[in-house]
Amino acid sequence: MTFLLILAALQLGAVVPSQHVVVFGKGDSAVLQPAAPLPRAPAKAAFYRDFSADLEHLADFADPIALTAFPQWGRLVPGASGEIQFHRSFPGGFVVRVALEGLLPGHSYILTLNGNPERAGNASLVDPVPGNEREKYFDFQTVTTDAHGSYLATFGIALPPGPYDVRFYVKDPADFKIVLYHDFFPFAVE
Repeated sequence: MTFLLILAALQLGAVVPSQHVVVFGKGDSAVLQPAAPLPRAPAKAAFYRDFSADLEHLADFADPIALTAFPQWGRLVPGASGEIQFHRSFPGGFVVRVALEGLLPGHSYILTLNGNPERAGNASLVDPVPGNEREKYFDFQTVTTDAHGSYLATFGIALPPGPYDVRFYVKDPADFKIVLYHDFFPFAVE
């Protein structure tokens, strides 16, 4: 029920308590706060400003897409579900809302963009997949669920310009098994 209320509020543009996180690169992120100083690097400052402005104007997000259990290489967490909404195009990066429910309470999970060497954007992701170095991924943030196993945040993820067609993973850092995912979806970085 909580998940449905969160999603309904997101679709109606209501204010839902959540974090807004800007990710500049691997291990380089910050929660947006009103009094926080801008980053010193011009590219980071520009992306920070664009993402902050976008959050204030409630720009249009694509329709929500469901995150589901990963049938082959994942691990089932009974009752786990989630959705993402994102901008189909954004200057300097990817903007995505992540809503998760039914995961382990107070547990850490890794949020990941995963490419494929045959699809757009793979070469722009950070790390090669062990055993398949042509395929790349980006573990952009480790998050912790609340006492109910839920998590809600909007991310601005700085990425190189170009088209992308990637997967979205929610992984357990204990064993790196995928507990939720969505197969390939396209977006563009301006």
